[in-house]
Amino acid sequence: MTPVPDKATRLKEGQRLDKLHRSYDSDAELNQPFIILTLGACLIATMGLLADNAAVVIGAMVVAPWIMPLRTGVFAILIGDWPLLGRALRTLAVAVLITTVMSLIMGRLAGERGLLSADEVGYFNDEIMGRARPTLLDLLIALVAGALATYAKLKESVVSSLAGTAIAVALVPPVCAMGLMAALGDMDDATGAGLLFSSNLLGILVGGIVMLATLEPYFREKLISSRRTQLPLIVAIGLIIAITIPLYEGSNQMRQNIKRTVLTRQIQEIVVDFLRRQTLTFGGNESLLLDDIQFNWVPGQTTVVDMVVRVTDPKTPSLKQVETVESEINSKIGRPLGFAFQLKVQRVQISFVEGSDVLDTTTKNKNIDLLDEDLNLMKEKLKQLEAINQAAPQELQIKPGTPAREQPKPPSSSKRP
Repeated sequence: MTPVPDKATRLKEGQRLDKLHRSYDSDAELNQPFIILTLGACLIATMGLLADNAAVVIGAMVVAPWIMPLRTGVFAILIGDWPLLGRALRTLAVAVLITTVMSLIMGRLAGERGLLSADEVGYFNDEIMGRARPTLLDLLIALVAGALATYAKLKESVVSSLAGTAIAVALVPPVCAMGLMAALGDMDDATGAGLLFSSNLLGILVGGIVMLATLEPYFREKLISSRRTQLPLIVAIGLIIAITIPLYEGSNQMRQNIKRTVLTRQIQEIVVDFLRRQTLTFGGNESLLLDDIQFNWVPGQTTVVDMVVRVTDPKTPSLKQVETVESEINSKIGRPLGFAFQLKVQRVQISFVEGSDVLDTTTKNKNIDLLDEDLNLMKEKLKQLEAINQAAPQELQIKPGTPAREQPKPPSSSKRP
């Protein structure tokens, strides 16, 4: 009886290796469907970024075919097939070039139409700026996405398009954002988006290599023994280490922003509570309503507290009152925290306008008791009239609703002769 060969033996004998090679070889082709899908994904992603619409950006990842050459690159590295690796990288490079050029053109057009403006601070929306500050977390996401994409290729029961969606999310939007930023000359943010694309690309490759070597003993042996296989992996890992420093800086900045946001909210709650509960100027003044407070804390600088108050007296609060409250806040809150507050109050005067023909509902509400007394008195008089009418002779009783001329006449006391 012939023993059943294991996976490693079958791969060595070529029973599965040839099938995988043919499958990956077709994925590396630069053909018409790949170019058309790349153009469509680029247009959808760029318009979604311009519209600040996450749902549209997600639609681009369904269309993008970039997963195919990426998975082929993972396979080519592990078997040491450099020509196949070159074709996969060429296909991916063409896709990146098409996407970059298209997003540059659309960015210029958007700038001419006023959708993007380099003359204003913060002219890029959240969807675009979200790709300009990569962190180590993005690299970890790419590693997991690359591993899942390779797993989906090997396991027929897994829908590979799901993994392709995850890859497209990590690659297409950063390239489009890079083109939009470069179109308006913002090279710093464009470099950040390019860094995000690079970290995602390298993470996907390394994650896929680790997954494929883990699942298939043959590839694991090739990775351990073959220098031809080890060299591309060493280069990829070296590039990941090189970009780790800027990614770490991005992670550190993200942690600082989160910490600053939390502390800002806590300090703002303390300041608002102090103003409303412990000051007569803003908390106990009937002619003043505290409408809004905006708080911007920058470490090492004077913290400005922008306040909007609605007042009936245009002179409230006075400069002296504001300075007194500011001194109290700095003494009780700012000094223990190590920074200074500056109050900036915007007064919005409230005035009341009454028309001459408008009914005074307030007066009516005040006289409601008097009106109630009049109604009760009228009820009593009606009851008296009803009692008198019932006590009168039947023929003299007035039927309600009967005209006066039809009422029965009283009998005459005189008799005819």
